Amino acid sequence: MSDGPSAAGPPSPDDGRIAARFRTAPFEPIGRFVDASNATMLVRLTDRDHRSLDDLAAELGRDPELDDLEPHDLAVYKPRRGEAPLWDFPTGTLHRREVAAYEISAALGWDLVPVTVLVEDGPFGVGSLQRFVPHDPAHHFFHLLEHGDEHVLEQLRAMVVFDVVIDNADRKGGHVLLERSQDLGASLTGTVRLIDHGVSFNVERKLRTVGWHAAGEPVPHALRDDVSRIGSEVRDGGPLRQRLGELLAAAELEALADRIGRTERVGVLPEPAGRNPYPWPMI
Repeated sequence: MSDGPSAAGPPSPDDGRIAARFRTAPFEPIGRFVDASNATMLVRLTDRDHRSLDDLAAELGRDPELDDLEPHDLAVYKPRRGEAPLWDFPTGTLHRREVAAYEISAALGWDLVPVTVLVEDGPFGVGSLQRFVPHDPAHHFFHLLEHGDEHVLEQLRAMVVFDVVIDNADRKGGHVLLERSQDLGASLTGTVRLIDHGVSFNVERKLRTVGWHAAGEPVPHALRDDVSRIGSEVRDGGPLRQRLGELLAAAELEALADRIGRTERVGVLPEPAGRNPYPWPMI
């Protein structure tokens, strides 16, 4: 692993503005991700463009397609009522884990997870709302690992550390997106975004990831320093701890603090463990 600077810069100054908008803007479902195991909907915020989809269809003379819509008005909505029960995660908590993952990403300053907020009055009730990331589905983790430039590879290294910290139980290759991608001929560059963190932050180790290629490697100093910094915030009851306390159970917060402390002390990425350390399907 590179021992260079943090893989990603500080969160975009627009993140706060986007989060504030997402918490208050009305939105309407316009599609559903049929491959998702829980109800996952593509929605359109209507606070800036009040036209309905029927209005847009009338203007276009056809049903609107994704490219006809303003990307800044699109988001992914995961309502609590659409979550499938799991034996190893408390019922009705997956949407909160999505928001907690964003809070950790933002606190680290790695800007890996798109803005994700908790909404109380969506069309199907309380749930998470995450900024939609325009991307090419072909540019998944395995493609980026082979064809990404050094900037992309640094972000993938940060992804592995991030998954260890949140104990991600389902890092598939398709949960890694490349935003603002550019083809450099021999390589790809862009901004890595990570999605689907509903099965994270368990009290027991559940780490299941496509990132085991980095097992046993040292955590780069800059990333380790960032982890150490948020560890203090989580342990000492600062604003981050308070925000996470509204999303996770007390025992889950203690487990998070333990994982952060272990990453600080050991400084090496763990090896695969347990019966099923790899996600399925892989993409």
